[in-house]
Amino acid sequence: MTIHFFQSLLASIITLILALFVYSKNKTNPLNRTFTVLLLCLSIWNLDVFGIRSAPNKDYAELWGKIFRPGLLFIPAVSLHFVIYFIGLKPNQKKIKLLLYVAYSSAFFFSIVNWTPYFTKDAVRYPWGFSVQTGPLYLYFMGTFFIFMGISFGLLIRNYFRVDKYQQQRIKYFLLALIVSYLFGSIGFLPMLGLEVYPIGNIALTAGFFIVAYSVAQHRLMDVSLFMSKGLGYLFSIAILGIPSFFIILFLEKIFFKRDDTPFSIIMIIMGIMAVLIFPKIKEHVDRLVKQIIVKDKYFYHQVLEEFSRRLVSIINLNRLLNMLADTVEKSMGVTHISIFLFNQEKEVYHPALMRNSFASAPANFSFKADEPFINWLRERKDAVLRAELEQDAKNLAKKGVGEIMGTLQAEVCLPLIYSERLIGFINLGHKAEKDMYYREDIDLLITLSNQVAIAIENANLYENLKKSQKILRRSDRLASLGTLIASLAHEIRNPLVSIKTFTQLLPERLDDAEFRDYFLKVASGEIDRLNSLINELLGFAKPSEPNLKGEDVNSIIEKMIVLIATEAKKKNITIHKNYAPGLPAVMVDAEQIKQVLLNILLNAIQAIIGEGGIWIETRIVQALRDEKTEPFVQIEIRDSGIGIPPENIDHIFDPFFSTRPEGSGLGLAISYQIVHDHGGFIDLESEVGKGTSFRIHFPLRAGGTGVSA
Repeated sequence: MTIHFFQSLLASIITLILALFVYSKNKTNPLNRTFTVLLLCLSIWNLDVFGIRSAPNKDYAELWGKIFRPGLLFIPAVSLHFVIYFIGLKPNQKKIKLLLYVAYSSAFFFSIVNWTPYFTKDAVRYPWGFSVQTGPLYLYFMGTFFIFMGISFGLLIRNYFRVDKYQQQRIKYFLLALIVSYLFGSIGFLPMLGLEVYPIGNIALTAGFFIVAYSVAQHRLMDVSLFMSKGLGYLFSIAILGIPSFFIILFLEKIFFKRDDTPFSIIMIIMGIMAVLIFPKIKEHVDRLVKQIIVKDKYFYHQVLEEFSRRLVSIINLNRLLNMLADTVEKSMGVTHISIFLFNQEKEVYHPALMRNSFASAPANFSFKADEPFINWLRERKDAVLRAELEQDAKNLAKKGVGEIMGTLQAEVCLPLIYSERLIGFINLGHKAEKDMYYREDIDLLITLSNQVAIAIENANLYENLKKSQKILRRSDRLASLGTLIASLAHEIRNPLVSIKTFTQLLPERLDDAEFRDYFLKVASGEIDRLNSLINELLGFAKPSEPNLKGEDVNSIIEKMIVLIATEAKKKNITIHKNYAPGLPAVMVDAEQIKQVLLNILLNAIQAIIGEGGIWIETRIVQALRDEKTEPFVQIEIRDSGIGIPPENIDHIFDPFFSTRPEGSGLGLAISYQIVHDHGGFIDLESEVGKGTSFRIHFPLRAGGTGVSA
């Protein structure tokens, strides 16, 4: 088998595999089915070419051609049918239906006359094998071939100007593949017209339709464009490398062995191409090994930076992120002068967010306005800036100015931080250890790292904004709870004030009465202490507080909250029952935040009770399953005899803004849940309509965590 026969057989096999691939992707899609038929026609036509070229004599060639030629004869009709589906037209439309009827009728007609001497003549032998010559009716087939192909291209081009950009991209790539395929495929007709031109049509069609097949099967723009670029790149590279190599090998075989062996030459070409493709992978592993042995230090810091870039996504604290970045660069590359500037949106300046041994010659409060030339230069460049490169072009004033600023910042490299086309900051790095230069691979690695740092900084900023929003919500909820209490506490405050006022009015008349004075002082002092305690609790609860974890006695915290809700409970004839576990260990919590949790749940309990009722508050130590391990928790249970929660609402009770009361904000329980979760604990509840609800709050007792034993 020579190379001339082999390429046709290979093309037939490839198109058959493509047909099965496209059909298997979506058997029910008319587009896939039609294209499968088109690929089968191509496969049969390639088989036709293979049989004719490799025929032992012209009679065999002519008979083989008559049997398998219908594969070629149906290509125009099936191509038109496929294009109609591809651009979204309906084949049952009157004009489209008529067009397809004419196309398929022509194919059937030429398949019948294919067996007459008027369609093809005798086979002629060329250097690459036999080729059947055209008869008078074959010229009509060629005419219909180009007519229907022209109609197909016309439909695609007309549709291109009527669809959106995404569809235009699909059609553009599809048109490119078809034009290349049919342009080179038409060369296959020339030997049949008596012209001794080597027919490369079957290979060209196979390559083009390989791209189209992928487009149809995947149906995604990016995949098509990426596949085309890579596929065509490999195809042309193999052709540029393989074709000359093939003829060189044949030439060398004749010189050294006095004969040529085509199969052997093909095997050598395939082995050579495989070696070229595998070489980069082998080189990558060898390079890594050599770096570990010869340039161990450089390989080490590359590993450190790559490992840090993988950890970036998990760091959401901005200050920690910047310090870890500086620590990593300093540790891996020996860079001691590091500064990071970030954009302040309110002031519209780039201010220093981190400094390591920098600003020896810089003024205090050094910052850059958003419209300064240095910032504009970084924003437009969007790439790493090396001070050494700027100094090479001292005549350029813009570069000179940037170089002077980098000198002030003691920076050898400046890395802009770009996020969504915005310059959100920049990183300045001084000399490496022992003033070693920055290599190209160092810069590439740092650019990749800076891109990931930009994303991590934006994530950290979003997290900070979220924390601020949560803080505002918690503050609003505290004030809302406080407002609920004020009306009830007004009566509680008024009573002692009336008593004190009465005693004050009577005091001048009974100033000499020692017994009255002693009693007055005792009552007034007690009432004032009670008012002072109550007001302090109110003020402590209302004021905003930063999280401050300390070992706290939860029983004591509960008692302080009962003081605040006692008056509201008394108004509704609600009895509060307490059952505290003695000797509870201290729990690491923020007392002010836990007060907010308890107050939310206690107020909900009071509001859930209609008429007389009771609230039971109990504390205990329990063992609970957490992260597949059993751990000790301090549990606070608050149980009421209220109306209960319907089963359909239980799963939503901690959702923000979910409330069954018209006046409720729906934030109290959601914020309470988040506070407990931030403390490493959890809340669960049980409720039965008509009988009441039980909330159980759990705080962990983990040493070194959010809970410690007293």
